[in-house]
Amino acid sequence: MKTVIFLLCLFFAPFLMADTAPTWNNLSPEQQKMLSVYGDSWDKLPTERRAKLLQKADKFAHMNPEQQQKTLDRFETWKKLPADQKEKLRKRYKDFNSLPADQKAEVKKRLELFNSLPENQKQSLRKKWQKMTPEQKQKIREHFKNMTPQERKEARERLAEKQKAKKE
Repeated sequence: MKTVIFLLCLFFAPFLMADTAPTWNNLSPEQQKMLSVYGDSWDKLPTERRAKLLQKADKFAHMNPEQQQKTLDRFETWKKLPADQKEKLRKRYKDFNSLPADQKAEVKKRLELFNSLPENQKQSLRKKWQKMTPEQKQKIREHFKNMTPQERKEARERLAEKQKAKKE
């Protein structure tokens, strides 16, 4: 009996593991238009990849025109990046997604603070960061990592006061 069940499993395994993602011809015309770059290779893509692409296409379709344009601009920028830089960004994205929710929120808050700075201050900070040695950068990272939420808040407030004083 065990042998019969085993043989049945072997026989039906290919059918059970068959692609469940839609083929190119099963996509709606809107989906085909949005995913046209994959038209020739769609049916050869792994199931998981097709599912992710469909999910992203659906998300894109529900964006307002401004969000869509911003997404397209970012994609164009991404396509122009060298492979090593893309890999570095993928790693950073993966690292960010592995952070606990409170740390993600802190990173987002710091990014918002940085993005609120005038362009000349952002450039100045970037230059200072680039001139630092890896050891100096690590020391700063550790310093902020070891701060309490209250200390971080106070540091942000001091930075905001300095920025305000510079403007005046």
